[in-house]
Amino acid sequence: MKKAFVALAVLAVFLSLGVLWAWYSLDFIVKVALEHYGPGVTGVAIRVDEVRISPRDGLGSLRGVEIGNPSGFTSPRAARLGLVHVVIDPATLGDPVTVIREINVVAPAIFYERGNNTTNLDAIQKSIEAYVKRGASAPDAPATMVGGTKRKFIIERLAIRGARVTMTNPALKGQGITFDLPEIQMRDIGKRQNGVTASEAGSIVIATIIARIAQRVLTSVDLLRKGGVEGAVDALKRLLR
Repeated sequence: MKKAFVALAVLAVFLSLGVLWAWYSLDFIVKVALEHYGPGVTGVAIRVDEVRISPRDGLGSLRGVEIGNPSGFTSPRAARLGLVHVVIDPATLGDPVTVIREINVVAPAIFYERGNNTTNLDAIQKSIEAYVKRGASAPDAPATMVGGTKRKFIIERLAIRGARVTMTNPALKGQGITFDLPEIQMRDIGKRQNGVTASEAGSIVIATIIARIAQRVLTSVDLLRKGGVEGAVDALKRLLR
């Protein structure tokens, strides 16, 4: 009986150490989740230079997030996010639904490349949607699991500021027409559903970005036409085909 109590005590110590490691290694867990599990969701490579998130106050940042391009596209990447500020409700870090108070994406560079009857961003969105449809059978990162079930998220506010978009096609090899994207503000992602998975949130965000780019392009074409800049109008049309 005494040995059993000793064994239980040792086990409790190891479990406590594991919990402490997970708590204080949140930076490492998020980086591994993005770089190792992210490609299975998006269908492209993801690289992160640095992750810093404090489990005490929920404040954090990600630097140098690069999202690769799908197969068949020639731009060096689909996006480089640069700096991302996050504010997480620390009281919900261990809950099935984690509340993210705020995500601010600062000055991302986006390559919007037109390929054969699709774009690179559309290809990434389709990959995410396919992952979402696979549902419970799809593997998830440890950082998105709680007690064997998928963690969900509510994002109260997401802002993308200072985005620069380069429209291109394979023939231009990453060159093209560059323009600013008006600020994107999204609120209460997943709130109505009492939380969405990370992949579902990603699908919602990328769909919004694609829609805003299309809207901006149509506005640019109209403005250029009114200004009589036919060469630029033709260039934009070729990129949209």
